Amino acid sequence: MPFTQVQRLVSDLPKARRMAKQGNIDLLVGQAEPGEAVRVRGEVTDANCFMGSHMHAYDHAFCAKLCAAAGGPLVFIPDQGGGIYLVLNERNGIRLPPNVLDRIGVPGIVLKGKVIEADNMRALAVEGLVP
Repeated sequence: MPFTQVQRLVSDLPKARRMAKQGNIDLLVGQAEPGEAVRVRGEVTDANCFMGSHMHAYDHAFCAKLCAAAGGPLVFIPDQGGGIYLVLNERNGIRLPPNVLDRIGVPGIVLKGKVIEADNMRALAVEGLVP
């Protein structure tokens, strides 16, 4: 099935589930990610610019939001502890909360979620902002 046809199913998950069941395909959409619960402080930014040129923070926020809106991957840069995390949503196939997306490029936000590690890669499955 072409990507554009699958992309339309994001807004109709019951239909996607029915189609997967008919095709005997496992569909993880909506299932909670595993991992250790955390609260972390730092910044969400787009992976392309950060990995290529270390661009991030306020001066790069507009660009990072454009990349994210186009479907580019996001990373989380913690204030402490070093390293970066690939940003996932807490539930497979569900969009990140709008208030998290609004804070792309804003340093010092606090997120709650779960840390997942697989094959030398760390990810942060984001539940939401900590008020």
